[in-house]
Amino acid sequence: MSTLRFRLVLPLVFGCIAIALIAWELHNEQVIESVGMGWDTGPPIWPYQSSWILLQGINAPAYALDLAIFLLLGVGNNQARLLFELPTILIWWWFIGWRIDFGLLPQRSVRKRGVWRTVLVVVALGFWSCIAYLVVQQVRFSSEYGQRGWRGPMLFLLRHAGILCWCFLLAIWSTIAAARLTTPLRSRSGLTS
Repeated sequence: MSTLRFRLVLPLVFGCIAIALIAWELHNEQVIESVGMGWDTGPPIWPYQSSWILLQGINAPAYALDLAIFLLLGVGNNQARLLFELPTILIWWWFIGWRIDFGLLPQRSVRKRGVWRTVLVVVALGFWSCIAYLVVQQVRFSSEYGQRGWRGPMLFLLRHAGILCWCFLLAIWSTIAAARLTTPLRSRSGLTS
């Protein structure tokens, strides 16, 4: 019986989901151009944004990686962004599958442990800061619009739930990886001198 290779399965599954959501988003843009915004129900969330919210929620790290490239190249067209983002989504899910196939936290010794530890601590702090920022924004939005009912704050939370979950998972992973690099290799393997 062959083993399941996540580095092949995850890009295939999430790539198909991304293609469907990108097609839905492009269709929504055509409808908006032909009909206008009159069919929409308004803030705090618009029905036509559902495909974009799902796409970015599922693939938030890929979008974050592409955001710097979008800014550098000046890509402002949403269609170009979506088509440019698809290869990054596939690469991201290949990377996740590769890490699952070979272990999320490898057991081998790492060269330049101090440099990697510093990098992982900075990355972890960045993710924890992003979580704090999103929580503050949720609290601020709830305090401003919460008295009108629960739907507005809940929809605002749903809009940022994907990036919040990804930040939380990646913050925990980078924190654990940095902590593992802090402990000596001998004490982790159970060897005593």
